[in-house]
Amino acid sequence: MPASLIRLHFHDCFVRGCDASVLLNNTATIESEQDAAPNNNSLRGLDVINNIKTAVEKACPNTVSCADILTLAAEKSSIQTGGPSWSVPLGRRDSLRANRTLANQNLPAPFFNLTQLKAAFAAQGLNTVDLVTLS
Repeated sequence: MPASLIRLHFHDCFVRGCDASVLLNNTATIESEQDAAPNNNSLRGLDVINNIKTAVEKACPNTVSCADILTLAAEKSSIQTGGPSWSVPLGRRDSLRANRTLANQNLPAPFFNLTQLKAAFAAQGLNTVDLVTLS
């Protein structure tokens, strides 16, 4: 699950920043990013984030955003599996909208070659080491 939580987090951040928009489901007014081609049938860990959010809401209602929970879950899962830690500033606000179009544009597709992958990561300010780490 740690790799899935890290992937879920970076797929959230690649769209419009780390705002938990990837967690939003389809509604009459939302086209979920979960159904974007690079996410289709490949996102895992949504239930884990929902379980954490439920527990956090029970302990301290209306205090911690889903965006912070997703960010912390990714960072803590990295640490628990012997990976790196990073500074996690808190106070993110949850998005009230998703953007499937941007998800399709910004997220690397599963069929991308190395040149395309490097370009997709570079567009987010990330380098080849980041690409290998997140892949």
